[in-house]
Amino acid sequence: MKFSVSPVVRVAVAVKNANDLPKLVDGLKKLSKSDPLVVCTTEESGEHVIAGCGELHVEICLKDLVEEYARCEIIKGDPVVLYKETITEESSQMCLSKSPNKHNRLYCKGAPLGDECAGAVEDEKITHR
Repeated sequence: MKFSVSPVVRVAVAVKNANDLPKLVDGLKKLSKSDPLVVCTTEESGEHVIAGCGELHVEICLKDLVEEYARCEIIKGDPVVLYKETITEESSQMCLSKSPNKHNRLYCKGAPLGDECAGAVEDEKITHR
């Protein structure tokens, strides 16, 4: 099944005892396999993050992680909700950017993505990296 729901609430998790870190990593893998709507990631800083569709969903995932999958005590951070904006109309202002050596100029306007491009982003044919 494919869901069009994206995770909006993120919670950082860590283990109380450093020896339980492999249990947490294994538990996060099991959790992400069991629930297609949860996203478990490890940030560049080493922080483990669980993202879900709402605060209740994340709380249930954390409960399952502690009681079923990782079976270790965890420390959870505060829930964080990402805030995103989009463009609905073309900008009326022209913006100018100059290169560091001042030889190149870039003029641009903000405009919404077309349906084809937006669909490619949703289908992950175009990614942020």
